[in-house]
Amino acid sequence: MIFYSGLVLYAPALALEAVTGLSKNVAILSIGLVCTFYSTIGGMKAVIITDVFQSLLMFGALASIPIFAIQQSGSLTEIWRVAKEGNRTDLLNFEIDPTVRHSWFSLIIGGGITFLSQNCVSQTQVQRYLTVKDLKRARQALWLQFPIIVGLNLCTSLSGLAIYARYYDCDPVSNGSITSSDQLMPHYVVDSTGHIPGLSGLFVAGIFSGSLSSLSSSLNCLAAVTLEDYLKPVYHKLTGSHPTDSQLSFYSKAISFGGGIICIGFAFLAQLLGGVLQAALTVIGILGGPLLGIFSLGMCTINANQKGAIMGFFSGLTVCLWAAFGGPRPGLPKLPVRVDACHQITAQHNVLQNESCGYFWLYRLSYLYNGFIGFICTLVVGFMVSWISNKFTGLALENTDPDLFVPCVARRIKERVKCNQINMRSL
Repeated sequence: MIFYSGLVLYAPALALEAVTGLSKNVAILSIGLVCTFYSTIGGMKAVIITDVFQSLLMFGALASIPIFAIQQSGSLTEIWRVAKEGNRTDLLNFEIDPTVRHSWFSLIIGGGITFLSQNCVSQTQVQRYLTVKDLKRARQALWLQFPIIVGLNLCTSLSGLAIYARYYDCDPVSNGSITSSDQLMPHYVVDSTGHIPGLSGLFVAGIFSGSLSSLSSSLNCLAAVTLEDYLKPVYHKLTGSHPTDSQLSFYSKAISFGGGIICIGFAFLAQLLGGVLQAALTVIGILGGPLLGIFSLGMCTINANQKGAIMGFFSGLTVCLWAAFGGPRPGLPKLPVRVDACHQITAQHNVLQNESCGYFWLYRLSYLYNGFIGFICTLVVGFMVSWISNKFTGLALENTDPDLFVPCVARRIKERVKCNQINMRSL
């Protein structure tokens, strides 16, 4: 959660640098301190209230860019034509090869694990579910987010095509206008819509809103988890009593503030991880895959125990870290860019060829598979360790709550418990 929050804080700093010229370091520090302050003082109520207004700003900013781009280009057909000529519309890549960076299989498998980890086992999302009255409303909220997510993805995809159509013959990175491809969107907004009063400001506000919303939720959840799972048990063990409400409030605010400072530190390190999108998905996969594996292991198997869960999680996490950060690894293949319309070229724009056969196979896998690898490794190792340990300690189903399992496994548990009770009576 802290690693991801650092990336979330780094993204708007890039946008602010591209739009205003303000240093990334100053932007990270100022944004982080502001978000840490209101998350610490206001708690979950402040987070929910600000999320509403920030979401409206974020949606408005993202929706305005494609609308203006279509108006500027003449039609959506023209944007699609330019993108198709530049091979930016490869929608039918069904290669099974896991070393292919983006294909239908990598997006479905890797994206599926990412979606499940973010919406099913993420503490941030679970805490949002707990703010509604009952389980039915939580499910309704989850279903209602689907059309919103689809709309956001359509807006971002169309914005990407519009940016390419605008700069297809003069790459801004190659001519030195920007220093990173992560700054393409804010550069496009300033360059193409700067003459329209308020539009650049709306875009920056939208970027900031998305970042602040995610960061404030993460800080609040970090405080809640640390308080319930670590501080309360330690406090009770040391003092023999439970902390008062005023003490809990103070500790919660202190944890939120400390977490915010740590997130600011990780934001300064985020620029070393490459592109923001890949870095974010990599971090989500590294942590989300093993976490989803633990919950799946517990819900779907009878044999799962504490030893298996711990060993499975750390095994999956280790493999994910190895796959994500191990090396040497091949360079990223990039589609060609044109500079024939540029007046000045200050950077190289050579296309990296995908010659990765000489590298270790784990380093050649698409980054989208990191979460899937961690998920499978956690399940396999966790199940094997649990099964072996149960051979020595035995498996007691009488104290197992069937409601914690998926329906088919719950029925098996009830049947086995019933059979054991009948056998005990017959003896």
